[in-house]
Amino acid sequence: MQNGHSLEDILDFLNHAGSRGLMPAATAQALSVATRNVFAVLDDAEKTNLPLDDLDGVIRRFNNKRAREFSPKSLKEYDRRVQRAVEMYGQWKNDPANFTVKTRATNPARKRDQANGRVMESTVPDRVEADAEATGIRTPFPATAGRGDGYSTAFPVRMGQVVTVSNIPLDLTTGEAERLAQFIRMLAQA
Repeated sequence: MQNGHSLEDILDFLNHAGSRGLMPAATAQALSVATRNVFAVLDDAEKTNLPLDDLDGVIRRFNNKRAREFSPKSLKEYDRRVQRAVEMYGQWKNDPANFTVKTRATNPARKRDQANGRVMESTVPDRVEADAEATGIRTPFPATAGRGDGYSTAFPVRMGQVVTVSNIPLDLTTGEAERLAQFIRMLAQA
């Protein structure tokens, strides 16, 4: 009996969610990488009719087959990400109009500029700092990010590529922002 859920469906959902801003693009990419890798242990028939009722069994097959390629921490992170991707896919499939993703922010989540009372939001892709071995994506924030008086953020340039900007002064002027933009334009290859 067909359950109507294929690997392609889940990957399309994650791509859609990342590109439409339903979740951070880096999160969608990390979930896609884990999902694609774990479900790669299935044959073609299973990929078109995913055995989601035995997701633990699929993950166990992945762990048994690929255990020598990953650290135990990475295997656990793959498990967590696949479980999360399938759960999100199910939530979206059941009620796309009310689908939301909880993400966490850097610490502190909000910084108040005492001089002018502005509130600056800091954002971090959810769990992107997980073992790079598991995702192929390096941690976007260095260990010192968010520890100064500046603000840090991650900007998805394209699928699978996140640029991190940190130590942005909370009182950044338009002129300084323009100088920074000119520097970044200089880096672009024509």
